[in-house]
Amino acid sequence: MSSSLPCNIPVVLEYVARNIFTGKGHSAPDLSFFTEGRPLPAPGFRILDVGAGFGKWGFLIRDTFDVACFQHFTKEEWTLDITAIEPFPKCITPLQEHIYNRIIREDLFECLDELGDFDLVIFGDIIEHLEKEKGYEALDRLFEHTGDIIISTPNGYLPQGAWAGNEREVHRSGWTLQDFGKYHIVEHRIVEDSLFRGVLANIPGATEEVKKPISILILWIKNK
Repeated sequence: MSSSLPCNIPVVLEYVARNIFTGKGHSAPDLSFFTEGRPLPAPGFRILDVGAGFGKWGFLIRDTFDVACFQHFTKEEWTLDITAIEPFPKCITPLQEHIYNRIIREDLFECLDELGDFDLVIFGDIIEHLEKEKGYEALDRLFEHTGDIIISTPNGYLPQGAWAGNEREVHRSGWTLQDFGKYHIVEHRIVEDSLFRGVLANIPGATEEVKKPISILILWIKNK
């Protein structure tokens, strides 16, 4: 489920932007589009959001690109095609059904053979919910459908149980940069959360362990 800490938002959106524009030949847009209030040219682009959760990435991508850049305010105008995979039914409401072009309500491994091709896959805060072997299997099979994957995950193991009664939310592995050595790492960042930890730190009785920042690893990878 994409319920990650907010510190990864600017990095993931930067990587998404570089995929959308550089990958489609718009690496040097004319900035007069912004100063004159005109929309940027809107390339067609297909994104898969694995474990979409409550739809954070779908909404932010719509707001940042379809609305702010392309000035497409209605679903009929949108040029970005965003598919979500989300098997937890509590996360699917009319909001998500509107934001995404398609929602696959199955486990990733149940629908991989029927996905089709995408320009980009967002694997946001998902891989830590899989055992290491299954994590690699998921990435290898996703690379059959895309050339680029953006990953966000705690930097190292971070304990977590079955949030909201969803057993898929249990953290089963910890990942560091070295664990992705079998892939071509285009770029990576390690960022620390402060906002969420700041909220927890103000809860009466919060322990010093709870107040410590959480380190998040964000990568843009290709298959070697």
